Amino acid sequence: MSTFPLPLTFSLSLHFSLEPLWHDAGIPLAIMGMFIVFVALVLISTFISRLPHIMAMLDRILPQVEQLSVAPKTREGEIPDEIVVVIAAAVSEALGRPHRIIHTRELTSSEMSWPQHGRWQIQTSHKPQK
Repeated sequence: MSTFPLPLTFSLSLHFSLEPLWHDAGIPLAIMGMFIVFVALVLISTFISRLPHIMAMLDRILPQVEQLSVAPKTREGEIPDEIVVVIAAAVSEALGRPHRIIHTRELTSSEMSWPQHGRWQIQTSHKPQK
């Protein structure tokens, strides 16, 4: 078996130029896009900062109509009769027999401390997975 030496030629030609970035609208297009985005952000932040003044002006021009209250007025701390009826129906359904509600009142912040402490214990009873 005879081997013939093959000539190995390899040439590499690199041409690098920034010209397509300028003439093919690369960098100018990017600058224009950033300019448009920043102008839009300035307009949005200006609108948000002026929104309270705009709402006050609209309130003077178009005052809100006072809505009639459908729920009966109750004294401070009392629960309306409609809610008491719903609570009674829920208790009756849960117990399976009629039940009469004698007294209702809202809990004070000191009475809410036990439920809050219980929720805190439950929520801190486990370590979150990383």
